[in-house]
Amino acid sequence: MAEQDKESRTEQPTGRRLEKARQEGDVPKSRELTSLFPLWTIFLFFVFGSAFFASLVNYFRGSLVRGVTTPLNETSLIYIFREDTAQIGLMMMPLLALILFGVMVIHFLQTGFLITTKPLELDLSKLSPLSGLKRLVSLNMVFETVKGLLKVAALGLILYFLLKKEVFNLPLLVDMGMPTIVDYAFVQIKKLIMISALVLTIFAAADFAYQKWNYTRQKKMTKDEIKEEYKEIEGSPMVKQRIRSVQREMARRRMMQEVPKADVIITNPTHFAVALKYDVERMGAPRVVAKGANLVAKKIREIAKANHVPVIENKPLARALFGLKLEQEIPEIFYKAVAAILAQVYKEKGKVLG
Repeated sequence: MAEQDKESRTEQPTGRRLEKARQEGDVPKSRELTSLFPLWTIFLFFVFGSAFFASLVNYFRGSLVRGVTTPLNETSLIYIFREDTAQIGLMMMPLLALILFGVMVIHFLQTGFLITTKPLELDLSKLSPLSGLKRLVSLNMVFETVKGLLKVAALGLILYFLLKKEVFNLPLLVDMGMPTIVDYAFVQIKKLIMISALVLTIFAAADFAYQKWNYTRQKKMTKDEIKEEYKEIEGSPMVKQRIRSVQREMARRRMMQEVPKADVIITNPTHFAVALKYDVERMGAPRVVAKGANLVAKKIREIAKANHVPVIENKPLARALFGLKLEQEIPEIFYKAVAAILAQVYKEKGKVLG
């Protein structure tokens, strides 16, 4: 069943599905990319932070010389340890602060601004042995295993070739002074960090691409899920049809409320009925305030007769006016015909056409 479910998930995830996953704290992110930043920060400090590392190297030199020249006992060892720890901690503080800030920035660039407690909630399904077994044999676990092995192999080879190249220089350190040994060590450390950072950058880029691809693959949807989501957003066809029906009924009622206010009803006489109203001060031309066909037309005529609104039979004009929209003023082509009807109506009512 699980395999069939995966095979049926052929559709790309919708924006709504991805947003719901994001609200639950489920976003694609690469831990490799986050852990890579401290390494590059340290290397850049080596390259551009010359004053910082010069002071660090000088302190190590002095510390080593002091360790050789100072008589060592329990009291002096504790004193040296405390002083060195405090001094190195103060010197490393800017670097540690920059690393912490950079890690936060990298995390933000991957996930965006996201605050959620959903991942902290207890999920009993994660405690299931079956679920744990599935995670062990998942594609993600295979990728992580292969990536880890390749990373160890790559870093091991880097360390091997680096030491192999320097193996003949190591015996010479015996005859060198302590400051020279410290300088040599820092040069080798800088070289090791630079090569490691370059190699791990390749792994981080591959991991980031894989995490994005795997996240999209896991969030794929079935055609039925797409339909269900569409129904949630747009509503089911039956509900939408019901809403439209209610809206039409409400619009019809509002339209019928305008019939008693009309100046005249033009009919053909059974199939169509169009109610016109003309206000000289507010309208440039007579306006269609209600219209209908068949049963609606009959209802308009009944309301008009009950409210003493004149009903005039004019088949071609009624059919033509029926094609206009509600609240639309009649086109100029109908001015003459409608003016003649209104003049007749106003004459009978004793009104004057403006």
